[in-house]
Amino acid sequence: MDPRQRRNEERVVQTRTARQTRRAPGRARRTCGERPMNSQTSSKHIPGAYIAASPLPSPNLGLWNKGFTSLLFTQFFEAASDNIIKGVISFAVAFGAPWEKVFGDGGNGIVGLAFTLPFILLSAFGGRLADRRSKSQITVILKAVSFAVAALAAMSFARGDAWMALAALIAFSVVSAFFGPVKYGMIAELVDPQQLARANGIINMATNVAVILGMLVAGIVAAHWKSSFVDGVPAGSNAWLPGIAMFVAVTLGFLTCLTLPKLAPQSPDLAIDYNPFSTYIQTMQLMAKSPLLAVAGAWTFFYFIAAVVLLILPDYSAFLKVEDSETAYLMAALAVAIGVGCVIAAYADTPQRRPLFVPFGAAGLAVSFVLLGVAPADFTMTIVLLLVAGFFAGFYIIPLQSMLQALAPDDCRGRVLGTANGLSFVLGAVGSVLFLGLRRLDMPSNRIFIVLGLLCAAMAVVMLIWLKKHFARPSDEARR
Repeated sequence: MDPRQRRNEERVVQTRTARQTRRAPGRARRTCGERPMNSQTSSKHIPGAYIAASPLPSPNLGLWNKGFTSLLFTQFFEAASDNIIKGVISFAVAFGAPWEKVFGDGGNGIVGLAFTLPFILLSAFGGRLADRRSKSQITVILKAVSFAVAALAAMSFARGDAWMALAALIAFSVVSAFFGPVKYGMIAELVDPQQLARANGIINMATNVAVILGMLVAGIVAAHWKSSFVDGVPAGSNAWLPGIAMFVAVTLGFLTCLTLPKLAPQSPDLAIDYNPFSTYIQTMQLMAKSPLLAVAGAWTFFYFIAAVVLLILPDYSAFLKVEDSETAYLMAALAVAIGVGCVIAAYADTPQRRPLFVPFGAAGLAVSFVLLGVAPADFTMTIVLLLVAGFFAGFYIIPLQSMLQALAPDDCRGRVLGTANGLSFVLGAVGSVLFLGLRRLDMPSNRIFIVLGLLCAAMAVVMLIWLKKHFARPSDEARR
């Protein structure tokens, strides 16, 4: 082929690729081999934290565009469907429930482990696929697969087969493990970088609402399903209620994902590695070359804390001497407060305030948890302190989540987020071990809040020092 003709064809291919990729003109596409900072920024100071390093979609793309709205509702129904099946199984294996004896003592521990393991094993691999293929295309495929999983779940509950239901739960977890890095990576491709924090706040708020709604639906459905048992087997129309509820959530999630824009793969030539642990290792080595690994560590710390809190609160039925339904209000209040805190933190975000948000949130959590640990057995005081803790949690998690998305190189964002997602579940498991260990040392559940408060106080100090060192504010850079 004539060299001139070859050069012309190469220019055509490059032009098409640039048009398919969402970023503003003049902003170079960052790859895994590059530091997530511009050439004029040192490795110790990154002005404006994650905005300076952000991948840009097409110019003037507002927050409430069609793509982001589609992702928002898809994630909402994904979270709802996960919590419906997990909630119904949890109620089914609880004390006095139909499947109480199937998994033996501590049946909910087995349910929790079955739900968690796919996230630990598959999140990094899912991130690799998210980099290699179009994230919008993967979403549609996953939502289509969810129909088969919902059918398996419907059959299991209708037949009263606990092991089949557990298999359906694991299958739903597998779908969610693949969807995790896809959805978080997609946010950076759907909104302008200056809207990234707000987008994360809204997604987190919607997810918390979906979790609460899913658990409420699970409680209602489980009550009717358990009432349908005749001679140890569910019968009648109520036997199909769990399956119907999941089919509704899955169908709505599938319909909303169909309106996602077609997104170009960020790393289409990436090799497939079926060893999930090698992807974790390679990605963490990459992340260690920049602030990404430290940001991911701080981000996963939140899920360590959350895992312990969710194990503490069920014991508050005995501590406060209230019904389980009232304890559920405590969990709902915490979830709503986290969502509200996320949205407020996102909309209050500015480059000047951003480096202070994480230590501010950690300090607020520290104070709230210590007060919970020493507070008397008073329902009103407990719910107020949980509301305060949830509010500060939003200020802690949103800046870190946005930093993860924006500092990650374009062509390996899926692997970075998948690795961080998997690590968050590992830290959640570590939190469960901590809770178990402290309880076996005869520490009352409410006093464990003091331990969490001290850990959060230490994190506040560490993050204040680290962010001041690595993430300079624009005003500081201007003075220098």
